[in-house]
Amino acid sequence: MAALSLAGRRVAALACFDSFGKTAMSLLQVARQAGADTTLHLLELSGRKLSRRQVLEIRRIDPRTRLCQHPWSALRQLRSELIDLDALLLGLDGRRTRETQLMLQAQWAGAGRRPVLVSAYPGILFRHQLEGMMDRSGVDLLCLNAEIDADLYRQACGAIGLDASNAEVTGLPILWPLEPRLQVPERASIVFFEQPSVPDNPIQRKYLCRRLAELAKAWPDHPVIFKPRTSSVEATLHRHHGAMASRIAKLGRRLPNLRISYKPSLTLLKQCGCAITVSSTAAMEAMALGVSTRIVADLGVNESLGNHYFVASGALADFESIIADPFTPRHRQPWLESHGLRPDGRALFLAALTQRLERPPGGLDVSRCGPRGWGSSAWQSYALAKGGRGMLASAGSRSKLKASHRSLDLLRRLRQGVVGFWLLERLLKGR
Repeated sequence: MAALSLAGRRVAALACFDSFGKTAMSLLQVARQAGADTTLHLLELSGRKLSRRQVLEIRRIDPRTRLCQHPWSALRQLRSELIDLDALLLGLDGRRTRETQLMLQAQWAGAGRRPVLVSAYPGILFRHQLEGMMDRSGVDLLCLNAEIDADLYRQACGAIGLDASNAEVTGLPILWPLEPRLQVPERASIVFFEQPSVPDNPIQRKYLCRRLAELAKAWPDHPVIFKPRTSSVEATLHRHHGAMASRIAKLGRRLPNLRISYKPSLTLLKQCGCAITVSSTAAMEAMALGVSTRIVADLGVNESLGNHYFVASGALADFESIIADPFTPRHRQPWLESHGLRPDGRALFLAALTQRLERPPGGLDVSRCGPRGWGSSAWQSYALAKGGRGMLASAGSRSKLKASHRSLDLLRRLRQGVVGFWLLERLLKGR
């Protein structure tokens, strides 16, 4: 079969946050290698500016793709030039994907042509799975990590009469270039990959630090490395709960093999003999490289922790068993291949993008504000009339109700503050 070509095509991506930026750059790299002219627009939010290290890691994926940095507010100025592209990748979280689609639709309404819209995920879908897919349901190509995600998306679309043919299973992009390593390094390290908001309970985070110290004591000849999600000066999509790094630093003063490293995950995994996490996507990278991987089960298994995603992986373990034997691989390869590892993912993505470029979409439908996946036409018309376009963005309805809730809370406090009403309420409840 002849090699697919994107020669002469112009492909760009919009991305915010480092994880979305890396995924967008991975997709652009495939397009550029097929002949396309590629650009990544990094849109930075107020108070969440990407660090120099994060930008360098994104740029390193494909140095030959242009990288431009803008504040999020600059998207309105970019809209007019984006319409001339052949394809536009949206490397954005669900809420901003909706906002951007609405913004582009307003700008491109009535145009005879527009770019093919593409969306992909930077990690595994273990939280707000269906909501996130429906946020992106209006794109022309929805790249999904695994068949289980596609099955749920198709079922949801079928239930509301929506065409699900825009979804393609291309695997998790960060796993595309990874191959199992041939040998385990001597004195291999044990690396714990932190997440900024999992777990969110400070007592749970303190417990994990204590168990990592015990692990370091048990394996004094092996470095036990704590990999923070970000440094203290770097912004991220998530809120930090507790300060694990500072606690690990204190424990490391007594344990010479317990240390902190801010090196990229893949750099650490090259010398790693065991990767430990609660539910980080780094576990998928470790498994793809053939590294022994452990998903912490001490805190339970549930959606809040995100480790429910790994229940059939074979990698769940409590710290007692991790301390006893951290280096024997336990994950199940068939599970990994059905949950994100697609060695042919690059080719699948390129084929899906090429197919849609051969049948370019027409002008945008202006009969309603958003795709059917955001709700019925009746609801969208009502929302538009009552609250404007903001009501169709994720959390739009909640944002409109904040003032009302504040007013009700004020009335309740006033009522409680008036002695007569308070006593009357007590008497009525007593009856």
